[in-house]
Amino acid sequence: MSVVPKPKRSSASTMSDEDDNYDDFMLSDDQGMESIEMEEETDDEDEKMIRLDEQQDQNQEGEQYKQLMQDTVGKVDKEWDACKVLFERGQSFKEDEQYKEARDSFLKIYYREEFLGDESIDVLLIWKFKSLNEILRLGAPSFQFQSNGTQDLALQVLEDTATMSDFLQRIDFQIDEKIFESLSDTFETLAPNWERVFLFDVEKVDKQNMICKIEFQKSLMDQFQWILKKSDKNDKLKKLQCIIRKKLLIAVIWHRRLTMGDIFIPEVYFQIQNLVCDMGSASFEEVNDPESISILLQYYILEFMKNARIKNRNLFKKCIDYFDLTTSKSLTFSQQPGSMVILYTSKAVWILDSDSENDLSFALMKYYDRKEELKNMFLQILKHLEEMGKFRERDIASLFHKFVLSGFIFTSMILEAISADKINPFDFEQVKIALGSPIVHVLQTIYKCFAELDLRQLNANISRIPELSIIMKKIIQDIYYLAQTLKLSRKIAQLYSCISINDIIDMLQVNENNEMTRDDLLTILMRSIMKDRSVLYFKLDLTSDLVYFGNENKVMLPRCSKEEIRLTSTSKEDGPTKNAKLIDFEYVNDVGIYNNPTRIKTKSSKEFFNTLRKSREIVRLPKVSNQSNEGVFLPSYMRFATKYLELTKLSSTNLS
Repeated sequence: MSVVPKPKRSSASTMSDEDDNYDDFMLSDDQGMESIEMEEETDDEDEKMIRLDEQQDQNQEGEQYKQLMQDTVGKVDKEWDACKVLFERGQSFKEDEQYKEARDSFLKIYYREEFLGDESIDVLLIWKFKSLNEILRLGAPSFQFQSNGTQDLALQVLEDTATMSDFLQRIDFQIDEKIFESLSDTFETLAPNWERVFLFDVEKVDKQNMICKIEFQKSLMDQFQWILKKSDKNDKLKKLQCIIRKKLLIAVIWHRRLTMGDIFIPEVYFQIQNLVCDMGSASFEEVNDPESISILLQYYILEFMKNARIKNRNLFKKCIDYFDLTTSKSLTFSQQPGSMVILYTSKAVWILDSDSENDLSFALMKYYDRKEELKNMFLQILKHLEEMGKFRERDIASLFHKFVLSGFIFTSMILEAISADKINPFDFEQVKIALGSPIVHVLQTIYKCFAELDLRQLNANISRIPELSIIMKKIIQDIYYLAQTLKLSRKIAQLYSCISINDIIDMLQVNENNEMTRDDLLTILMRSIMKDRSVLYFKLDLTSDLVYFGNENKVMLPRCSKEEIRLTSTSKEDGPTKNAKLIDFEYVNDVGIYNNPTRIKTKSSKEFFNTLRKSREIVRLPKVSNQSNEGVFLPSYMRFATKYLELTKLSSTNLS
């Protein structure tokens, strides 16, 4: 193998080659740079294209989202408009009392299909709740439970109530302000407060009709028992639970009252008291409502009419004050005749119960002022019963109506006896309405016997109303006592100047079973002279049991000290016997031998006679002319002590 050597280059050629190589090198580098730049430019364009694509995608997604939102809003608006049209149509039918057509229109809203995940579902649920709420209210205006019956309507309403309850459970509605107000109004519409019937007056109530109403209310509220089990701390939920619990309890109380008659069992009493809150820093008015207070007041009134007493007088008084305050603040409440009947009956019962309980704070009120107030209470009850249309001749058969009528007539009799103005209580319009009823005939006879002071007939006719003998016992006793006092002063004292105690007792006897005693008569006599203006003057002879009547006995017991009625004064002549006038001896021997006599009107008869006895038995002996006073009787506060001693000496000398 031969090797061919390479030819050698010259220097010139060498330089040329180097230049070429340099140019090639430089060219090569520039081209490389251009190539690199081209490559970089290509990468930027790709990124730009990618960004552009992404931006286009985003814009496309935005357009799609915007279009979706527009479609959703449009669908929501469309759903809202559709429901609104149906709802307004239902409301129009309701106003025209076309209840079937209204119900069909509301049901179309309820049965609109719910699409899970659809944005319009919230709007639809709101309209469904509103439509169900209106459906429940539709039955209220025509809801009449009569014996010939609309039981189909009752079943319809209960079915709709069950639908509402299931709907609320299914969607787990949160009890906000609007839901609370809507449900509360619906409960009040379908289970209202019974303003025209009272627990204490059920004799004339259509019991079968009322029981149907109560059973419906119980079944209605039972549908929402599940709400009572919720333990959220939502204030609106708690208030709704209180309303449901109250409506259920009232239904139970009324059902027991109408079917069994007796509600005085510990369980019922405990639950009724729990309805009324009386604890915490809030005032009694802030934490209670009129319906709860009303049912408790009715319970207490019924309790008094059964037993003639109120157990929890403090709570009873708070409830009366609450009702009174509500009346003064609310014109609407004061125009509800049923509520006013409860208020005035409660006030009348409070006065009667205070009298029977000997309430010291209440006793500060003057006797006749109390009777005047009581009479006004009974008159107000009669007026509001008339306003309710429940005071007709055929209705005056219940114990409550007898109680009110008798209370008004009895208090009028007592006040008329001491009044110059004689106003016949039977001339009042509210009494005239019932003139044909048996109870008014009896009351007219009682009024006549009282005016004639015929005590035995008075008692005989009052006995014709035995159901009032307990609840009006105190007033009846007052009538008997007043009649006895009037007969003693107007008939017996005017006719007899002297009469035996036994004869007076016989004349003042009310009946054979309740015989007047000697002490009873003496009490009447003593009380007659303990007044500021005595109308009866008498003198007692207790050894012979005789009573002397006449104006000559006016000064039987002096009302001022004997010092004020001395007619002569002693002269300053020497000698003790010359200075002693007859009036002085009369003075020291009279009942009023002390300078500051006891005023009888400030003491009881027992206290007066005890004071009088002590004034005669407890004596102190003053020093008289340095003589011994042993064994000498001397009244303790006698101004003329020395003259009394002189008198005794003269008497003893003459007797010897």
